[in-house]
Amino acid sequence: MQAERVKIIRYALDFYIENIHTYSGYKGDLIVKITTKDKDAVVAIRKYALYLGIKDITVKHNPDHLLYEIYCVTADEDVYHIKIADLTNEINHEPSH
Repeated sequence: MQAERVKIIRYALDFYIENIHTYSGYKGDLIVKITTKDKDAVVAIRKYALYLGIKDITVKHNPDHLLYEIYCVTADEDVYHIKIADLTNEINHEPSH
């Protein structure tokens, strides 16, 4: 797990949160989803994520359930390396017509 993901999870645990979920996105991104009802936690976690250099941070508000979802997305360098290598191999080995 990337250092930024570990740090944002540890930081979020200092607040009242409903859930923390980590997973890989369909494009190989690494995602931390933090669910909370505390608006102050949203602001603090978002600021900390920016401080850590996490570039893709999205906050969604669900007013029906009074929940905020914070998504912190980082690139999985290993997956992107594989994708680039696969693409390069495809380009270099295109069948001739």
